[in-house]
Amino acid sequence: MKAKAQILLFVLCFFVTKNKAQIYFNNQYDATGNFDATNSIDTFQNKYLTIGIEGVFGSHWGLSCYLLNQDGTVYEKKTYGFQGVNLLPNNGKYISMGNQFYVCGSRAFSGYKISSFLWRFDANLDSVKYLQYGFLNQQNVITSFVKHSDNKLYMVGYVDDTLQTNSDVLLIKTDTAGNEIWKKKIGLAGWDETGLSIDTLQGQLIIAGYKTPHNANTYSGFVMRLDTAGNTIWNRPINTNYFGGGQAKKLKDGNILVYSQYKKYTLGSDNYGLLQVEKVTPNNTTLWSKQIGPIGINIGPSSAIENKHGNIVIDGQVGIPTNIINGIVYEISQNGDSIFSREYAIMPGSQNYFRDVIQTNDGGYCFAGFVSPVFANGGTGTEDIWLLKVDSNFCESASSCGYGVGINELEMGLNWSVYPNPATNELYFIFNTDVTTDVTVNLYNVTGQLVKTKSFKTDDEPKLLELHELNDGIYFYQILTANGLLKANKVVIIK
Repeated sequence: MKAKAQILLFVLCFFVTKNKAQIYFNNQYDATGNFDATNSIDTFQNKYLTIGIEGVFGSHWGLSCYLLNQDGTVYEKKTYGFQGVNLLPNNGKYISMGNQFYVCGSRAFSGYKISSFLWRFDANLDSVKYLQYGFLNQQNVITSFVKHSDNKLYMVGYVDDTLQTNSDVLLIKTDTAGNEIWKKKIGLAGWDETGLSIDTLQGQLIIAGYKTPHNANTYSGFVMRLDTAGNTIWNRPINTNYFGGGQAKKLKDGNILVYSQYKKYTLGSDNYGLLQVEKVTPNNTTLWSKQIGPIGINIGPSSAIENKHGNIVIDGQVGIPTNIINGIVYEISQNGDSIFSREYAIMPGSQNYFRDVIQTNDGGYCFAGFVSPVFANGGTGTEDIWLLKVDSNFCESASSCGYGVGINELEMGLNWSVYPNPATNELYFIFNTDVTTDVTVNLYNVTGQLVKTKSFKTDDEPKLLELHELNDGIYFYQILTANGLLKANKVVIIK
């Protein structure tokens, strides 16, 4: 009996669609021939502002500020550093106040001693004021900060008083001039805690991060709600079984998005995981908890925004064996349903990391991170800042790149299974249907080249697609019928 199936139409990036009047660029920025990286992207004075690190004074890290035009060209760039000191800025967005902006972070010096800093700059990227904070002779690492409606700044990270054997969440409160109001350690006995993100929530605060028992390698994510005096209202675990913990963001509907990673299985020495996403109410009730693909190693979500469609966009990175890592973007609905995901690279065969994303004035997206060449895979040089500007469909050009453009109702009772994934030399397709029809399977590499195609009759028997001649890597398959594209997804080949 025929059944109606609503199937999202996916097309890969090598199919041409109507040109859109949007800006595209995919740029590396190398300031000194040394290492460069960034954790942030935002707009400032109608330009892009990204704050990162740059090699200065030999092997130390300075603070680099890039102001870029809408086409990705550099408008202004300045670097600040201290002899013998490493500077590491916060993850995510800066805080702006009029024609000035604030950056926070950590300053490492004199062995394991680390202080936190708050730095204010003007529209010309000139330094206005620099202040340091923290507990004396301890590690004071700041990862994120937020401006509250009470006109106060809150910085979060961790403080370690015995050199990585007893760390607690570090929370620092200042006024907008940078004057410290208080600093606090927040932690449980027997545990080491690290705060990764901070946001405001109904006049209070929400912090997420991870914790581990003293002298252990097991990690547990957490999210907590606090008042503006730093008192904990509730503290809950995150559904993650992998290191790195999680991050939290207040959504426009008043609930909390919590995102992390979830290990699905281990293959050889590699852990394969998925994006783990949860939605929690301000009163600590879970609305839903879901795991979203594609599956890969080194899964690491970095930041999240809500786009103009009301959906959630999360960026990060995903890898395959042989040290290859690509930037990745996920778009999900407010109910946690997957809408779209895609991988990107500026240097294929190397490590390409996304650290932050914004939606731009033209409806597109700008991603920021860095690329780290892998010498074993032919890479040369050192880390460079990487900025990628795509359009509103996450495409790098006016050609379609796989975004779900609509719903197609197919008069077929067709279901499918594809396995194994990762695959080695064989990939099997099962089509369970009461309708006999011709199905074509196309397999493409990451550059859009058709590398395999085969047609089958649908029945209950597994259909074999041989992969012996293909190299390790990421591939995309399409399942097509006479009615059009039925399904498209990714498969990883590992031999």
